[in-house]
Amino acid sequence: MNEFSPNSYTGKSSAVLLPNSPTSGSTVADLLSIQGTIDASSGHSFESIPNEVLENIFFFTQVLVEYRNTFGIHRAIAPAGAMLVCRKWREIVIANPNFWTDVLIQDHVDMTALKLHLHRAGEYLPLQLWLTTAALTDTATLDAILPCADRLGGIFLQPLLMPSQDNTTDALETFASQVTMTNLQRWIGIPLPNLRYLHLGALIVGGQPPTVQLTLPNLQKMSFGMMVPRFYFPESGLRYLGFISSLVTMEKLGVYFTHCQETLETLCLDGVTLTDINAPGQGFPELVMPHVTTAVILIPGGDGLAGLLLTNVSYPELRSLTFGATSGKEFGEWHPSLAGAIHLPNLDVLDFDGGILPVGAFQDILKGAEGIRKLVIPRFASQGYLDIAVNSLVAWSGQEGRGNRRLEEVVATGLNAVDMIRVVKALPSLKTLDVSGASNEGGEVRDSDEWRWLEEHVVNLIGLK
Repeated sequence: MNEFSPNSYTGKSSAVLLPNSPTSGSTVADLLSIQGTIDASSGHSFESIPNEVLENIFFFTQVLVEYRNTFGIHRAIAPAGAMLVCRKWREIVIANPNFWTDVLIQDHVDMTALKLHLHRAGEYLPLQLWLTTAALTDTATLDAILPCADRLGGIFLQPLLMPSQDNTTDALETFASQVTMTNLQRWIGIPLPNLRYLHLGALIVGGQPPTVQLTLPNLQKMSFGMMVPRFYFPESGLRYLGFISSLVTMEKLGVYFTHCQETLETLCLDGVTLTDINAPGQGFPELVMPHVTTAVILIPGGDGLAGLLLTNVSYPELRSLTFGATSGKEFGEWHPSLAGAIHLPNLDVLDFDGGILPVGAFQDILKGAEGIRKLVIPRFASQGYLDIAVNSLVAWSGQEGRGNRRLEEVVATGLNAVDMIRVVKALPSLKTLDVSGASNEGGEVRDSDEWRWLEEHVVNLIGLK
């Protein structure tokens, strides 16, 4: 059987074409152009091309919609434009269930269209369900989905898009919807034996029951946006847990961490705000997460949560840490009592990304990372703090057993040429220096003696213009 036949093709195009882009908008025109070229050069009709080849073309020109925080999974749109070209193209698209496995349900549901879409998706392929929050209150929609529950591989709850209030014609704003725990239980409290991905974005939850019990034995990745409901799922194999722009209690975070501590591999907290914290550490357990290799901690700071995630929780196999304030913001107060309590023995990449970081946080985390290979230097509130950070890095590199034997790459955010020379001299193992984000205050000339020294002594100097 041909690998691209309707019954055997299981993949989707790797070419990500976003909506409203010139490429996606001209898909049909491009295909017609291909048809004309083939007809003119070969003397044969485009109709003679095998269906399997046309399917392949359609897959590689399929529009994929990119959403934030959906684990890199995109929503594929069935090639409706191709269906309008001719009867043969329409029949090809309709007959192949792979074009119909991504199901979009918005706030106003056309039940006839939904049922037709599900019918075209066949009876066997896994489905990805993309919902707006308003759809959770629709009982008829749920009744249509229930027969396919055992085929659902992903549920992605997205915010409702509405026209903005700034009198522009094309701007959209996202709105979170109010749903009850009962609504949520109706949708994801049912047995979903093959669900692997669950993203609940833009969710405002209220009402009873206080906890939703889930039957998700194969769930691998879960993330939350806005309010975080309380779930209980006794069979857990979660490998990814994310809290994105979320409002959450310290106690609830501890429950989720405890529940998946033996299986979790990736932890992401981006823009988390605590709603019940009175003192750092209150209600948060001490845990060991033996399999976490990647952590992203980008939060406002000041409430003690950022420090607790690195002190109360141990990550013996952590390889990559991205740490900082929420992008574009300044990190809150850093608690000096945490000094010396951070231990990241196997950390390979330390990326201080996001907003402006306190120099104390930089010092304490750097002390706990003994053998990093790559360091992304953060931004600081003043040149004085940056000077302290450079001094700390130079001192750290000279300590026995520290990163001077492993640190090979530095991203020199905010550093001037003199500072970078100090860093290069202190790190004999350094091979790559990224200066694209280096300081250029005062119109620093990049062909000065200092910059020429860097060119001569750094094996791979990135970003020098």
